Amino acid sequence: MWRIFMNIQELSCCLLFQIIFVVIICSDLWLLLPTGLTANTSLIQSPGALVVREGETVEIRCVLNSTNVNNIVNKFHVHWYNSRNGKIKLSLYDNGITYRSLGFSERFQLSRNVTSNSYSLTIREVKIADSADYICGLWGHLFGDGTKLNVTIANPPILIQFPRLERVTEGHTARLRCSMENAEVGNTDVHWYRELPGLDMEWVLTHEAGGSVRRRPGFTERFQPFKDASNSSFILNVTNVTLNDSAVYYCTVWGDIRGNGTQLKVTNLLDDPVLIQSPPVSKVAEGVTVQLQCVLHKAGVNDTDVHWNQQRPGKNSEWIMSHFVDGKVTRSGCISDRFKSFRNAMSNSYILTIANVSINDTAVYNCSVWSYIYGAGSQLNVTDQTYEKLSLKILGGIVACVLVFILLFIILAIAVCYMKKWVCFQHMFKPEGNSTEDLNPVYSTVAVETKTNTEPAPNVTMSAEPEILYADIQFARKNAKAPTLEVSEETTEYAAIKRT
Repeated sequence: MWRIFMNIQELSCCLLFQIIFVVIICSDLWLLLPTGLTANTSLIQSPGALVVREGETVEIRCVLNSTNVNNIVNKFHVHWYNSRNGKIKLSLYDNGITYRSLGFSERFQLSRNVTSNSYSLTIREVKIADSADYICGLWGHLFGDGTKLNVTIANPPILIQFPRLERVTEGHTARLRCSMENAEVGNTDVHWYRELPGLDMEWVLTHEAGGSVRRRPGFTERFQPFKDASNSSFILNVTNVTLNDSAVYYCTVWGDIRGNGTQLKVTNLLDDPVLIQSPPVSKVAEGVTVQLQCVLHKAGVNDTDVHWNQQRPGKNSEWIMSHFVDGKVTRSGCISDRFKSFRNAMSNSYILTIANVSINDTAVYNCSVWSYIYGAGSQLNVTDQTYEKLSLKILGGIVACVLVFILLFIILAIAVCYMKKWVCFQHMFKPEGNSTEDLNPVYSTVAVETKTNTEPAPNVTMSAEPEILYADIQFARKNAKAPTLEVSEETTEYAAIKRT
């Protein structure tokens, strides 16, 4: 009994000491608070979020709201923090003195307004580095709700989502792309949201600049974000899609900059379309215009977005442009307006036209729909026009040389032929064993007469040689079928010689 009494007494003493300790602690906390700051006193901070461009001026206000009319702002020190547990960055004391920690210049001005019973933080010529959370506080115990300041560059980012409509059959992968201009995707956090039919927009995940991914509970790794720095794009892949994934998906950056949205439709009622590309291989010279065709089967080209991809030799396939059902065309940053996309409803095909092609356009071009259905591709080979012209010149020179050689050969052959005919003609009119002089009757007669006159031999009897020669000449002429010339002895030179 005595032990029970002693235990009760010990428990009572312990309880008493604990009550005294709690009272002391509460008294200390009460003493730490400024006079009159009770539970009915609060700091109302505005705005909650603020997005401004570089060089502008912003103002953040904290109103002291209290049921005690004696609680006015000029009686208390006000401090500004970056977080509730952080260190003091700026302070304005009740005597008007301003304190700024390292890194905060006179661009940061603190003030109080007794009329509105409020404190103000004014930042002039804001910079990107000024982006942060700013929280006002009194004595480290009473805080405002904070203001999230986001300072953007002079030209804020622009988000363009495509395709506008993405249709995928169950079990496949949907690929949603969000292109960003005026900022680097590698240095920017991106947030993905979705809006289900008849419901409010809900956060899906955040892909931070450092690479980490935060997902909302219920969204597994089927929702996988990527960043494509070469095309300045954010990508959200949804693998093994289900009917419940049908929704409108949005990408956002910097808190309030949002894309135009992509509607994802998951269906199990339609067969996958088929894409047939032509020509499979095309070889052209620089400077010409080429057309690559992509025929769509089991779907209509006017109801389906088409995407064109380019795979250069030794590189991975890259997206170059998209042609949406509303007629809008989006190109990659490295693709000029030489590349144009058209629809041909008559042949139910997409056509990619490339004007004034160059060597750098040599690649395999693929068309795709529904993010995962691709054509077999068209190989475009662009040749160097200068090289072809040089080759043509060389070939033309060779052909010209060959033609000149053939012409000379023909001329030579004709000359040889005519020479042979002339020789044959001369041979036909020349008797065998006689010279040309012998065939000339005048020359023969004169020669004999001259010989007779130059050899004075008074008593020599003339031989019958001239008569024999004359006979030979007549015989030769008959054999040659030449016209017969009748000569009278009385009138010919031969007769005169004979008489002599």
